[in-house]
Amino acid sequence: MAEGSAEREVLRLMTGPWVSRAVATAIELGLLDRLAEGSADTDTLAADLELRPDRLERLLRLLASVGVVERDGGAYRPTDVGDVLRRGHPSGMADLALLYDSDMFTAAWTRLADTVRTGVTAFEVAHGTDVFAHLVRNPEDAARYTAGIAAGGRFSTVIPDVHDFTGARRIVDLGGGDGSLLAAVLERAPEAHGVLVERPPALAAAELRLGPLVAAGRCELVEGDFLRGVPRGADVYLLSRILHNWSDQDACTVLCHCREAMSPDGRVLIAERVLPDEDPPWLSTFLDAHMMVMTTGAERTEDEYEKLLRSAGLTTHHILDLPLEMRLLVAGPCT
Repeated sequence: MAEGSAEREVLRLMTGPWVSRAVATAIELGLLDRLAEGSADTDTLAADLELRPDRLERLLRLLASVGVVERDGGAYRPTDVGDVLRRGHPSGMADLALLYDSDMFTAAWTRLADTVRTGVTAFEVAHGTDVFAHLVRNPEDAARYTAGIAAGGRFSTVIPDVHDFTGARRIVDLGGGDGSLLAAVLERAPEAHGVLVERPPALAAAELRLGPLVAAGRCELVEGDFLRGVPRGADVYLLSRILHNWSDQDACTVLCHCREAMSPDGRVLIAERVLPDEDPPWLSTFLDAHMMVMTTGAERTEDEYEKLLRSAGLTTHHILDLPLEMRLLVAGPCT
């Protein structure tokens, strides 16, 4: 290793939070939205956005160094990364960036040492309650969380491309957020009726997304708690990024509710990052640590999911690959 390279790498690691703050600032200031309209020099951008040119230039240099914008002559323009961070981009990554930069998340991460020492969730140490109770009490955080989580779940709309929903009559999406996944599934299963179960803060977003399907009688929205029970008689129960939020005991409870409520030939579809036994990829590793900070849950291995399923009278039938290191576990009753 070249002299000084280790120290340089330490500096790169430790300045990571500054990068995320700079990206969030660019979103908050409308900088990336303005650049999406066309490249511009610093003075023009500063005038358009009512910013200080000298300070803006320094922010732009930082953003260029991490690949969010690039300089073309005397003007700046967004890179592909910068483009997906503009508000209104179909990816919703701007909402995700603002969520990750929010005090709700960053304050929890400052208490990482507490959870490593004691096992108490860092979020609870920082905020005095668990994340889901916090969302009920803080509507602004709940709206930011719903928008950001929906953006992070855009991968789920490809689930109908890998799993055949033909013949499904009743599909229940547990914790389905803004309803994007259920809408995509119902589009591919025109004979099916959908049920979305969510907490009150998320139902408003789901009403916007699923309103036409509700009006057409193809879908219903249900306020509920899947730790207490789930709607009965479904052919398919969808659990997209749900189980990783919960301890093994709570995850088993959810799966037991599904097993008890499902039709005899029903299926439980679990979309999660399934860790390999060795050398897990970086994104899954980072998000596993994030689960430790935010919740009582974890990203799990294939064997760990199978153990949970077996404890609920279910077993994995097959596993399908999804984008962004996600996988779809298709489970049914043990025979």
